[in-house]
Amino acid sequence: MRTVLRLLSTRYGIALILVVIVLAVVGVGRTVLDNSDQRSPNDALGPTVAPVETTPDPFTSLGDDGLDDPGSVAPSLSKGAADATAVATRFAKAWLRKPGVTGEQWRAGLKPDASSELMTELADTDPSDVPASTITGPANLQNLGQDATARFPADGGTIVLELQVVSGRWQVTSLDWEAA
Repeated sequence: MRTVLRLLSTRYGIALILVVIVLAVVGVGRTVLDNSDQRSPNDALGPTVAPVETTPDPFTSLGDDGLDDPGSVAPSLSKGAADATAVATRFAKAWLRKPGVTGEQWRAGLKPDASSELMTELADTDPSDVPASTITGPANLQNLGQDATARFPADGGTIVLELQVVSGRWQVTSLDWEAA
């Protein structure tokens, strides 16, 4: 008996006692929680919630209400006014950095296609600070009716222009640069 107690007080004995306790707890837990006749092995432990039945929306089958989506209404342009893509392309090309161009020349190139608010924002801009010098791909235009967004890939990033129909013609109202 003394050798058994001495063996159990060593680290191997303590490990053996812990293994026996863990196996006993696992065995008792499986016995108590084993209701294999009531659930499958993939069922969750604990209470389950019954699925909620949904009914279809009664208004989905009514069809079109006859109203146009205000975001997709075609803009009212003056006769001979350029489309959004042409205005955005012309503005983006004029905005690019060109060596030897003065601030006045640069702003004069932007003015025909820019709103007066945007021209006010660009009044103190030095054209040599423009981060792009070439457009590297075609424009991606998202037309939202009276508003549009044009994105131009350029060397070093993307030129993002917001356009609106003002007085019957497209104008660039906002300019943003997304660095690559």
